[in-house]
Amino acid sequence: MTKNTQTQSAGDNSTQIQAGTIQNYYTTITGIDEARARSICKEEYAIAMQNWTSEAIAIANDRVQQLEDKVLPKLVQYDNSLKCFADPSFQITLRKAQISAASTDRVADYELLSELILHRVEQDADRGRRLGITKAMEIVDQVDDLALIGISLVHAILNFTPLSVVLNQGLSVLNNLYGSIIADRILPEGMTWLEHLDLLSAIRLGSRGLNKFKKFEEYIPSQLSQFFVLGIPKDSDEFRDIETGFRITAIGTSCLIPHPLLPDRMILSLPPNLDHIVINRTINGCVVKEPLNSDQKEMMRKAIDLMCGVDINNEEMKSAFWIEWEKYPVLSLVRKWWNNIPVHFEISPVGVALSNAYIHSKDSSVPCLY
Repeated sequence: MTKNTQTQSAGDNSTQIQAGTIQNYYTTITGIDEARARSICKEEYAIAMQNWTSEAIAIANDRVQQLEDKVLPKLVQYDNSLKCFADPSFQITLRKAQISAASTDRVADYELLSELILHRVEQDADRGRRLGITKAMEIVDQVDDLALIGISLVHAILNFTPLSVVLNQGLSVLNNLYGSIIADRILPEGMTWLEHLDLLSAIRLGSRGLNKFKKFEEYIPSQLSQFFVLGIPKDSDEFRDIETGFRITAIGTSCLIPHPLLPDRMILSLPPNLDHIVINRTINGCVVKEPLNSDQKEMMRKAIDLMCGVDINNEEMKSAFWIEWEKYPVLSLVRKWWNNIPVHFEISPVGVALSNAYIHSKDSSVPCLY
């Protein structure tokens, strides 16, 4: 599923006076209330529409208001002091977003722009990301719907992996994520959507005919390697020793489960990171999460060493894995679609910003990955 800050320097005499006023504003005002933030939105919009005709302004008013109504709650939730509205650089960014909002009648674009504005505030200190986000705002009204879905899906496949090490839980998470991105639309095919994104500088196309993405069957096992652990035979002395050790140290044996891909073997249903493992205790009717003590860590370390070796080339596991994958309709669709992408491409910072904003607009619990 990074937050940044930003500065602005003065130029000529009149600008220096303005900069001095802003500096004093920062030191004397701890924040900006929502009423003042809306007022600043109106002021920036007044600048943006100076060269528009009255007919264009009449159309733009409602569109820009929809953007304002979507972005203000997000910014208040992020920082209720709304200090970003006092930053000249943010005000310029806001004005660019208003111009983009005025240029489109797609309601989804206002949500996308509001996400980009939020991410612009979050990434304030990183100039590279900030630039990509700002450039993305300028092309929101030009991006084809299906191309946006395509680039967002590729971004998700390349960057998001489920936290769970339990196969059916992890595949369900991916099925839901990819499904929210596709949103019951068809997926783009051929070269047209890729050339469109390349023209908008959202991707950088490779040479057609020379390289393509790895086949899904080659790429996914390394991306989801947590599902290709070997485990140990359930009728072995090693496994019986682990069961006994887990009982003695009060870890419990519920985290020892059958391997979903290799019959007659057992795996751990916990992440192989001792710092991320906690024990649930019930104290006075309340569940309390406790970190592992030294004896439990030693026992868990032994279990991890024995059970969590990975083999992504194990043919038996791979065959069983794809049988499980195909049980999920969206995952099955995505697999076929990926293997038919005609040429390799890299997603540019502009495309990354667009993808993050689109995915986050579909599921706000998904983190943005730059």
